[in-house]
Amino acid sequence: MELLVDIVGLLLSVAIYPGLLFLVVLGLLSQWYRRKLVARLQNRVGPKYVGPFGVLQPFADVYKLLFVKEVVTGVFTPVRLLMFLTALGIAAISSAAALLPMGLYYLKAPLDIFVFIYLTLYASIAIAMLGLGSTSPYPSFGGARYTSLMLVFEPAIAMSLIALVRVLAPGSLSLAEALSSPKLLLNDPLRGLVAVAVIAVAAVAYSLALLAKAMMKPFDIPEAETEVAGGYLAELSGPALGLSILLHEVELALYLLVLANLVVPVPPLASEAPLVVVALIKYFAVLTLLVVVAYSMGRVRVDQALKTLGRYSLTLSAVALIASFLT
Repeated sequence: MELLVDIVGLLLSVAIYPGLLFLVVLGLLSQWYRRKLVARLQNRVGPKYVGPFGVLQPFADVYKLLFVKEVVTGVFTPVRLLMFLTALGIAAISSAAALLPMGLYYLKAPLDIFVFIYLTLYASIAIAMLGLGSTSPYPSFGGARYTSLMLVFEPAIAMSLIALVRVLAPGSLSLAEALSSPKLLLNDPLRGLVAVAVIAVAAVAYSLALLAKAMMKPFDIPEAETEVAGGYLAELSGPALGLSILLHEVELALYLLVLANLVVPVPPLASEAPLVVVALIKYFAVLTLLVVVAYSMGRVRVDQALKTLGRYSLTLSAVALIASFLT
């Protein structure tokens, strides 16, 4: 009976909180906040029609795509296969959320950071396949651009995550432990200083790679409207487009939540209501910083993006990973 209760609790964690339902709500709220903030930076209004201050506009858009609009795409585009891959990507992100110590039930193991990296990697593969699986040239160009960037930003994110977890949970490489009970090494000033330096370097590398993963400026190359007509999304409509938007938003929400609570580990992430509120405050603070930095720059070319990611994000993440084993 106890085992059954644990299984049901874990399934609820994956499906509701902090899994699918929570990430969908947080991701769409983040989209509204992001659009409002960018509109303010560009002297525009942003979403305003649905809900107070337009806060329900992303929810209305996704609902309309999923349940009102029909799929219209190219004859030879395998739209059902692409929708299936997108749904699997959302499921992988929701499963990865089970490693976050926010609910009553969560997974914890000495090497669970590798499980997190493996599950979240599939979401990037699903996004790439949305473009590469189309017969139209524009989605193919967008998918190829995203795949090129993915070969650089995924290793950078993985090494940054391992470095952050290695510093906050020495000897275990457990994401859940790093988020729930970080060890800041305050009893050893020298090692503590090295740990803070590693966290700072890994945070910069992670943030830069996350901008590319989220296709935010200056790395919005895969969906550049003025060049490839929306890129990997050009052939999608209706439920297929709605699922792709959900995949993008839940992925970004999960990565930002992890980043905010690893970079600022005090107070640790936990299931208690006050600590969850603090975690969300840190989340929106990091989101604000990334959006302001991202939209103060213009789009770069593919070769420039690869050089920037390789020179800074990949290099810094490798340095942070090596240094993390010295703490």
